[in-house]
Amino acid sequence: MKAIELYKKLPKKNCGVCRQKACMPFALSVIKGEAELSDCPLLSASEIDDLTGKITLADWREDLIRSLREKISHINLWEISRDLGGRMQEDMLIMPCLGREFEISSDGEIRSSGHITPWTKILLLHYINTQGKAHLCGKWVSYGELKSGMVKASSFLRDCEDPLKELFDTDIRKTTAALEKLGAVRSSEFPTAHAWELYLLPKMPVIVLYWPEEDEFPSKVKILFDKTADRFLDAESIMFLLEGLVKNIEMLR
Repeated sequence: MKAIELYKKLPKKNCGVCRQKACMPFALSVIKGEAELSDCPLLSASEIDDLTGKITLADWREDLIRSLREKISHINLWEISRDLGGRMQEDMLIMPCLGREFEISSDGEIRSSGHITPWTKILLLHYINTQGKAHLCGKWVSYGELKSGMVKASSFLRDCEDPLKELFDTDIRKTTAALEKLGAVRSSEFPTAHAWELYLLPKMPVIVLYWPEEDEFPSKVKILFDKTADRFLDAESIMFLLEGLVKNIEMLR
């Protein structure tokens, strides 16, 4: 079963409850492995069981992981480890990410204690392949101010900042707890009581800012980056990184 066939089996109510907000993009996300059938509140358990066995996943992630691993096999990990904020242990690159340490071998294989999601693998492999070099400058900028970020700024708002805002709006306590489980630390340097600094990777810190609804002002989320962020990941990968952060927060809530 492919996306259009799955769509025909869905309730087609476009109820707006799932993250995709409508049934056709939801069907596409399920086929891509980016959403679960259980995310649809209108599907019964028996319908989910019936559809699960009929879905043909187009798992682009594994193809991308294989491609990125092949590229890493041509990189000297010893030479780039310090620039990326990692360290070498024997022949393995040790890279911290969201409070965990990952071991990356010279052929791009990734190991860690506990489950490793495809999102984490792609993120780490992209980060290593970019081979970025820069000292964090401590100047915070919006996504649109990064190289090529302006072109994708509206997508970043739609796919990253707005979904995170919805999580805060729904339950600020659980969302805060999930952020802090991932290593976020509160900051008092910004004009809101709800501000956190979080290192997604050693050279990829972000600031998460949340303003709750107040009087006539709607709630808002803003995500800021160190000005050097585009030295370590391109705009597309940075968006992918933050989409993954939102999904991690959803799972931890």
